Amino acid sequence: MNVTPVDNMRLGSDERSEEKLRQVREILVGEYQRQTDAQVQMLEERVRELELSVHRRLDAIQARIDAIAGEVDASQRTAMEEIAEGMRELGERVKRIKRS
Repeated sequence: MNVTPVDNMRLGSDERSEEKLRQVREILVGEYQRQTDAQVQMLEERVRELELSVHRRLDAIQARIDAIAGEVDASQRTAMEEIAEGMRELGERVKRIKRS
């Protein structure tokens, strides 16, 4: 495709117009855009901090639940051993009564 000098002038003019539009846009909303970007970045960082905090708290809760479950298991095991011992003693008493 051949580009004529007139086309080159139009392309140059379009590029200048684009640059002027960018400058006007920067003047009108540039500072607002930078402030908004900074606020969004601060909010995103705060969300990340909150997520980490929640994860740490959930990990602590899970560790506590695991510890309690271990304690309950040990307590149940002890209770079952005591019941088993009581049943064994009861069986021996029944045998003694039966012999007498």
